[in-house]
Amino acid sequence: MNRIFIVLLAFAGLSAAHAQTTPPADNRAGYMIVMGTGTNPDAMSKYGKMLPAIYQKFGGYYLGVGGTGRGVTVLEGAYDQKSFLLARFPALDGPNSFWWSPEYRAAVEVRKGAGTFNVIKLKGRGPDEGKPTTKVAYLVGIAEVRDPAKVTEYGKIAGPLVSAAGGKVIAGGTRKDIELLEGEFGAKQVTIVQFPSVEALRKFYNSPEYQKIIPIRKAGADYLVLELEGLPPT
Repeated sequence: MNRIFIVLLAFAGLSAAHAQTTPPADNRAGYMIVMGTGTNPDAMSKYGKMLPAIYQKFGGYYLGVGGTGRGVTVLEGAYDQKSFLLARFPALDGPNSFWWSPEYRAAVEVRKGAGTFNVIKLKGRGPDEGKPTTKVAYLVGIAEVRDPAKVTEYGKIAGPLVSAAGGKVIAGGTRKDIELLEGEFGAKQVTIVQFPSVEALRKFYNSPEYQKIIPIRKAGADYLVLELEGLPPT
């Protein structure tokens, strides 16, 4: 398996700043990220056709899916996989129920040997809000932290900037909060920030105020930062 280095703004301090609003675990949504590269188009096509019915059975749905230049923009770092998918489930254990169901296990057999994939489950910061009614955007990150104090310092400054830009942390956590379902992930941590639009995300990221504090988080961790376009509302 290829080692994945993704960063959705792994804001340890930012995540901590939102922790006080985290509802009980049994009321939180569950999130799943799939990062990978298919090598057998025919097998992956058959596999893909099996998924909608399985997601529907467990209440899951895609928030964003694509690849570099196709809905995914690499803002920092290097993303060496062809695809990226973010899905949400109404229940915290939704990704597990989906993943270990007989239906999905059968689908996995179809894609066996047809590519390499890294799949993780994340804890939501709040209950399931349903599919977005507008085309939102996500700032996603996975960070390998070297200096937690620096990352916390950064998070305390970044939190108000994110809120002012209309953004909100919807999922993430440190490695102990992340469940590896397939592949490799190392000791990284993840944060997903939702913005009202791609334009709002880019305005936040490119603002002088935010650019000024990027060196603080880079001093504390190695990052890959991705912009993920949300799917159009249906």
